Order: sequence, then structure tokens, then C-alpha cells
Amino acid sequence: MFDQFEKHLYQTVFPTRPPENIFHFTTQSGILGIISSREMWATQVHFLNDKHEIFLTFKLLEKELKRRIGSAQTPALRSLLVDIRKHLKNIDQSHICIASFCEKGDLLSQWRGYGNQGKGYAIGFDLSELRKIAKQQHFVLWPCVYNVALQLELVDYLIENWLREFCDNKLSHEKMRKIIDISTGQLAPILKDESFSEEVEWRLVSSVLTSKSPGFAFREGQYSLIPYYKFAITNQSGNDCIRNIIVGPSPHHELARNSLTTFLNTQKLSRVEIKSSKIPFRHWK
Repeated sequence: MFDQFEKHLYQTVFPTRPPENIFHFTTQSGILGIISSREMWATQVHFLNDKHEIFLTFKLLEKELKRRIGSAQTPALRSLLVDIRKHLKNIDQSHICIASFCEKGDLLSQWRGYGNQGKGYAIGFDLSELRKIAKQQHFVLWPCVYNVALQLELVDYLIENWLREFCDNKLSHEKMRKIIDISTGQLAPILKDESFSEEVEWRLVSSVLTSKSPGFAFREGQYSLIPYYKFAITNQSGNDCIRNIIVGPSPHHELARNSLTTFLNTQKLSRVEIKSSKIPFRHWK
């Protein structure tokens, strides 16, 4: 079922003409860490800046399941839908880790969030190479879905797949719960409210992870320890997929570019193109 759903996602949401590069916005400490370690931190979904966005998919599933339960033609179908609804309420997606990217590398809303008064950067990754690297680590890379009609179509497709899987195979409740858990984990991270469509976001989404998974770690947070996954940005040959870096709005524009150039040289990344944001610097709050 999972391969079929992933294939449907590819056919439905992956653009026919994808961008060459996608950008990860970060801070000074972020770019130092990413470049030096050749790793990114994919954060556990409950610890995202807006942790509520992950629940959009669950709200849509709940609404559609409730509608189907009310119009079920047979007691058996109604019972199955009720079981699915119960399982859906008992999962929390705590095993999913994600990292975010934007198609646009010079976006005012992102500089406001990550610029930290002139200290922001947007790292441009080769999309095609990043997808290959993601696959090696059992991650997937999808564009976020903002269109409401497409969101509903994907939710409907997922429910139809569940019904087909559960009707054709006599599965235990534990297996049903696992299938629901994993498949919603594929969809939930990429459905976003259409008010955020300006970001044209892409998300790197993990497979099922546990605290025992290699690369799983914790970092200091504002209120608690934050679980994350160390995602390598290099392929099996040790080559990374960084293509360019945009220096965010800064009161010391040339100084910021020059120091970044020197840093990249020390990291054997002199080939990486450096650009400057075209957005004027402001003291954002």
C-alpha cells in the first residue's frame, strides 16, 4: 500500500517542471553547523515552530470519515470506518522528523523569521541530488500542498486505500493502526494551510524513526530537549549537494559576503556561488 500511495503522491503533487534548487533558510550558527558537519537537523514534528500545522491532515481525515460513517450503506462498512476513526485518534506522529525548504531563496517572510537582524542565510540545494540523498536515508522530499481541492482529493484517496486494504485482508487492530500511522505520516507533513502558499515550501520527511535509530539525537530547546535526526547532505561518495548560498539582508553587506567566502574556502566549498539578497535591510521585530 505504501509504495502505491507514494506513487500517487508523485503523480499528483510533484511538479512536471521542478525547480533546479530549493533553499533552506538558517541563521549564522545554523550555516556554520550545516557546512562544517555536512548535516542538517530534521526536527521531530511536535517541536516545529508551528506544531499545530501537522494536524490539518487529521482534521480533514476526521471530517471525511465522519461524513462516510453517516452515509455508510452497510453495518460492516460503518463498523470499519468507526475503527479507522478510533485508530486515527490514537496516533501522534511522534516518530516523524522533517526539514523545510523554499523554492524562493530571497523571501521577506523567511528573512524576518531567520534573519535575526542581519544574520540570515539561504542555502541552495540541488533538488535532484537532494532527492537521491534523501532516498539513501529513507527520507522523501515533497512539495507542500496548499490547494484545498487537492488536499481533499489526497485525503479521499488515502481513505479509499485503507478501506481496500482492510476489506481485502483480515488484519489485526495492531496492523491496522500501524498502516494508518505510517500512511498519515507520509501525508500529514506536506498539507499546509493555503495562507502560507507564498513560501512554496518543500519538506524532507523521514520514515518511521525511534530513539534507537542511528542519527537520532537531542538538542537544547527553549522549554525542553528537542529530538531531531542528523540528516547527511552528502551522497555515498561524500559529495554534497550545496550549489549556492544567498546572504540575507544585512547592514554590513560586503563584510557578510567576504566572511562567508573565506569560511567556504576553509571548508573546500569555493565552488559554491554566493549571492546577496535584493531585499533592503530593516530592523524587523
